[in-house]
Amino acid sequence: MFFLKYSMILVALWLNSAKGTSMEAFFPNANQNLTKITWAHAVNNQSLLEETLKNDAINMIEADIQVGIINDTKTPIMAHDPNVTSNLTLHSFLQQIKDSNANAVSNSTRKGAKLDFKTIEAFEISIEIVKQFDKGGYPIWINADIIKGPINATAIPVDPTRFLAGANQFSDSILSIGWTTLYGANWTGSYTSEQIQLMINTIHTSNITQEITFPVRGGLAAQSKDLLMNLTGQISGSTLTIWSSEGDNVNVDDLRQLIKAIGLNRTYVDVPEDLLAKLHLEDLSSGCGTSQMTLPIFVVCLVLCLGNFF
Repeated sequence: MFFLKYSMILVALWLNSAKGTSMEAFFPNANQNLTKITWAHAVNNQSLLEETLKNDAINMIEADIQVGIINDTKTPIMAHDPNVTSNLTLHSFLQQIKDSNANAVSNSTRKGAKLDFKTIEAFEISIEIVKQFDKGGYPIWINADIIKGPINATAIPVDPTRFLAGANQFSDSILSIGWTTLYGANWTGSYTSEQIQLMINTIHTSNITQEITFPVRGGLAAQSKDLLMNLTGQISGSTLTIWSSEGDNVNVDDLRQLIKAIGLNRTYVDVPEDLLAKLHLEDLSSGCGTSQMTLPIFVVCLVLCLGNFF
């Protein structure tokens, strides 16, 4: 009995200390199955934002941030390179999502935001604005590719030291940090142990305390199961966000095995509809392995097992 009470206290303390907006709490339909989270992409102008806010089938709104000029002042705007003009600023984007959530008729119609930064300049000019909404009651993901990745990627990563130093100012936002990639229909490859270890080292040296998700490209991730299991095992509470471009070469069976190994409760899936249909995620089960369960669930399972001996 003492062991049971003590274990429940540990669970309560862990829950009380957890930071940030729980995606599963905010989106009840995704309880223990993050693959159910749905996405809208490149919502970089006012009309698209209004349309998306009215779409009850969408959970997360992804948009790109660039440095624009408004009234002769540098301002973060919603635009994808090479565009440097927009009718939607970052502040307005975040405020409209907040207002929409406040008027939502049910939890299922609320939205979160994923902010995609391609340059450190766009990120640093956005920090003070994001801080205004960091505790705004809805999930905000801060996304950037901070490590050079496969296969000999040519895109320049966002400076990891400056990015993580700035991100440390957000207590509740979720960090989505990944690798640059070069991949396509006729490519094969995987993440390397050096690329994974560099990410782990970068996180440890930056004293990151926020929840972390790792965006990984589906075709590459499918061939990197052991490395990605090691990654999520070493970074406590982390998740994967599997993404893919149209036409990417993806081994569907291997990708399914990765998702199953990591667990539905630790894997977001943001891929084209044709690939999503092939994955048949409805047939997968998270299971109850310690590698894919949160601490409270693990402790409860442990209590139930040991309870047989008391």
